[in-house]
Amino acid sequence: MIHSSSTPMNRVLPWITACAVILGLYLSTPAAAQVGPGDILAPLPPMPEPPENPLTAEKALLGKFLFWEEQLSHDNSTSCGTCHLSEAGGSDARVGLPRSIHPGFDGLFGTEDDVAGSIGVVLQACGGSPLDDGVFFPQRQVTGRRSQSTIGAGYHPTLFWDGRAGPEFTDPETGLVLIPTGGALEAQAVGPIISMVEMGCDTRDWDGVRQKLISVTPLALATNLPDDLIDGLLQFVNYEGLFQNAFGDAQITAARIAFAIASYERTLIPDRTPFDLFNQGISDAMTEPQQLGLLLFADNCLPCHETPALGDGSFRFIGVRPPFEDVGHFAVSGDDEDIGKFKSPSLRNVGLRAPYFHNGGKATLDDVLAFYNGGGDFTPNDPLLDPPMDLPNTELSQLKDFLENGLTDPRVEFGLPPFDHPTMQPFFVRGDTNVDGAVDISDAVASLQFLFSGGTISCEDATDANDDGALDIADPVAVLGRLFIGAAPLPLPGDNSFGPDPTVDSLMCLD
Repeated sequence: MIHSSSTPMNRVLPWITACAVILGLYLSTPAAAQVGPGDILAPLPPMPEPPENPLTAEKALLGKFLFWEEQLSHDNSTSCGTCHLSEAGGSDARVGLPRSIHPGFDGLFGTEDDVAGSIGVVLQACGGSPLDDGVFFPQRQVTGRRSQSTIGAGYHPTLFWDGRAGPEFTDPETGLVLIPTGGALEAQAVGPIISMVEMGCDTRDWDGVRQKLISVTPLALATNLPDDLIDGLLQFVNYEGLFQNAFGDAQITAARIAFAIASYERTLIPDRTPFDLFNQGISDAMTEPQQLGLLLFADNCLPCHETPALGDGSFRFIGVRPPFEDVGHFAVSGDDEDIGKFKSPSLRNVGLRAPYFHNGGKATLDDVLAFYNGGGDFTPNDPLLDPPMDLPNTELSQLKDFLENGLTDPRVEFGLPPFDHPTMQPFFVRGDTNVDGAVDISDAVASLQFLFSGGTISCEDATDANDDGALDIADPVAVLGRLFIGAAPLPLPGDNSFGPDPTVDSLMCLD
């Protein structure tokens, strides 16, 4: 007799049913519940530091002073922190204002290639006389790209959109290679200080920077100093003392400035986002839509953002603008294949950094996601954009929630330690009461409404047209006089010069 090895159906059916139920439950469970700690990306590792510049508390303190020191610029208007504000995700909160537009490739304002960039200084001879740059004179210059974030920047082997700050740091005064690899932060730190657009004047050199630092009281223009900076000022009344504390002697050099600023920046580690907490096993640190957005991020964005820093540092042409409008990485590499390619940035705190891309060409995250969803605007694009994401609106909303909220460190957003800092001098135009970027009859009207009919203003300093430290009828009279009878120019930053208040008073602007 042959015995059948088959199992009677009445015994199999319950198992089939049970398996079907279990499978149904699994498939009906939200995808977010299937994401566990470390499933997508590893946690941020310790901040790397080159052995030639080991991190010390003394150097980091000096670096924090220098990073927020507006007197480091030749005209006392701009610090590193002016263009890299914590609350803006480590980038420039002023980008997108009426006066933060660069004409771009064609040199003409109001055309498609205009760039929302970072506001710099008025081009000046180091003796103080303004120079005509052919574009912005007599107003402040605007950089041809928007600033990148300095927060967490130490995780990246190259910096700037085009990668020109590479891993090798060369002393700009001696030409000696001080850091052969891992020195991108140091290489980046020295550029803006000498740049005639960002912080410098036409013939500025490091001896001029050195003499400036020797002559000033640290952070004399700053307000609302954090406790560590207050303590530093109680111990050291000048920069020579701070350099002595950090390096063992009082010598001020370009290399030491770079080492100190880089040391401070290496303390800026944005590792307490909801995503980081979720990655550490706190399952409710991210909402379910954010967890679903994380899965969508993994499916669509990881090829360019696969490191714990959420930016792999690769250079890509993604079709933001035609490649020859800004050649990007080609200017560094000289390789034709790199024309129009820009560095893939970190997405940490991206929700705070509008507008987006190297040219500030997309105003919101919704615009960015629509751009990627459609596969870019120009061809040939990076193959990673082919095919486009083509996500439905529900999934785009989940992805946006993850990017905007899941990747925002609240300490960065609210300027809490180690991201605390002094209050920067606000930029405004004298007489521009309605803060629309121009001084005209509407400003006099807005000033009169504020004085006599309960109108509101956002910048007292701008409303104080005659700069006498008081808000009264003399201010709209000064505006009207300048507009219609050729009265004297309004005090700086008047006549559309746009900048901080050079005089000390109690009037303020809203941040």
